Amino acid sequence: MTAAPGRGRPVLFDATAQAEFLRLLADGTRVGDAADKLGISRRTPTQLAARDPRFAEQFAAAKGRGRDARSRPENLKHGDPATYNNHACRCPRCTAAATAARTGHRHTARTDTTAQIRPLRVPQPTTATSKFLMLADVG
Repeated sequence: MTAAPGRGRPVLFDATAQAEFLRLLADGTRVGDAADKLGISRRTPTQLAARDPRFAEQFAAAKGRGRDARSRPENLKHGDPATYNNHACRCPRCTAAATAARTGHRHTARTDTTAQIRPLRVPQPTTATSKFLMLADVG
C-alpha cells in the first residue's frame, strides 16, 4: 500500500538537497553549517549515511575533500594563533600572533611558584589501646 501524493511530511533532504549538501561539504563547509544552509538537522545526513551505503561513501569522500580544502594555505585564517598551532603555518603574521598569545598567557599565569608547606598533624594516642593500634599500622 502506498501513500497518496501530498500526504505526510514533505521530504526535505531529497536528491537535489543531497547533491547540494555534498557540494557544500566538498567546498570546505562544515557539516553543521551546510545543514543549516539547507534548513535541515545536522543529524539528517548522518542518519541517511547509516542507512544508505552509496550516500555514506559520497559523504565520507566529500568530508575528506572539504577537510583538504580548509587546510589549503589560501583558505587559512592568517594572523590567528590557532593557524600557527593547528595547521603549522609559520608565516610572519601567524608567528607574531602565536608569540603574542603565548606572552599573554605567561603574564596571566600565576608567577608565585612557592608552595606553602603545611605540617602534617600526627594523631597522638590517648589510650594504651590506641597506642598499640598506631604501632601496628606503622610496623
